[in-house]
Formats: sequence, structure tokens, C-alpha cells
Amino acid sequence: MIAGTSELNESFDRHCSGTIAELRAAFGGLDRVHSPSLRYDREVVAAIFNFLSAYDQKWRETSEFVVRQKGLTPAHVNDAMDHLVTYQYWAIIMLLWWASPFGNDQPSSSALVIDEINSRMWDALHLGHLAIKERVDNLIRWGFFAEQTIKRHKAVALTPVAGAATSRSLSGAKPLLEELHAKLVPQTAEVVPARSA
Repeated sequence: MIAGTSELNESFDRHCSGTIAELRAAFGGLDRVHSPSLRYDREVVAAIFNFLSAYDQKWRETSEFVVRQKGLTPAHVNDAMDHLVTYQYWAIIMLLWWASPFGNDQPSSSALVIDEINSRMWDALHLGHLAIKERVDNLIRWGFFAEQTIKRHKAVALTPVAGAATSRSLSGAKPLLEELHAKLVPQTAEVVPARSA
């Protein structure tokens, strides 16, 4: 039988505890001290993995749909899919989605200048401007972005196909997120004080 080392188990426990703390904070108002049983247990970890796995599958389907609309060769589709499932590409697409009419009722602009993408993505990705430019060029090639010019600067915007597909994917993930929320946040009945006669 093969078992994890104590260092692996400790590292995994720290990672799970940190992930659960981040998710609780994201759900809002959950930063108070929790009992140890709520901080980390196998059921909560399983729920997080199930959510991430289901979201990953939805993103893969979305990516494949957009790429296939571009009419690429099978080899180029496979290459695109290998990259699109990474955090770097997802983060850049989400940045453009959030700035677009698809992700924001009042977008500041439907397109972002490449320099703005570089500055916004540095903290999240720690990639230099050439690496980000390469990823943006790939996203243009794969049908996610369309080139524009803003005041003589190269800019990109989500294509309608990519924007709509991403919106559908995120909408489809919402019930999964609600289910995860229900498992992470203990459901307590609201206590209503009795009226005195």
C-alpha cells in the first residue's frame, strides 16, 4: 500500500485550510473564528474538489466550442485546448469578459489596450509583457479576442461568440457554486425572539 508522507499530508492540510478560508471570505461575512470541525474536514474538501472539477469541465467545453467556431485544424484545436485550460489564459479571458458588456452592465470599454492587460495581469500572473502579448495573440488566433485600435494602440475585445459562451459557462456554474456555498456555510435557522404578552 502506498501512503502520503507526513510532509505531504501537512502540506495538503495547509492548502485545504487556506482554500477553505479563501472561499469563506469570498462568500462574505465568514471571516469570524470557526470551530475546528468547520475549518477543515474531508466532506468540505470533497465538495471543493467536486466544484473545481465540474467548473473545469464547463470551461473545457466552452473553450472547445469557441475554438471550433474558428475553423482551426485538429492539430491547432488540440494545441489551443492544451493552453486554454491553464490559469493564465483563463485569467486573461476573465479580465476581458469582466470589462465587456457580457460581464458588466456598465463596461468602461468593450476593448482593452494591451498595455492595460499587461499592468492588470502582472499581479495575478507574474508574467512579463512579452509573455502576456504571446497569450493575447494566441487568444486572437483561437477566436476569443478580436483586434481593435484605440488611440493608435493595439487593443483587443472579446468576440461575440467567446463572450456569449463564457457567460453561459459562468451561468451554468452558478448552481454548482450555490451547492458549494451550502456545504461551506453552516445553515442555521434564524432565531426569532418570542414576543412578551
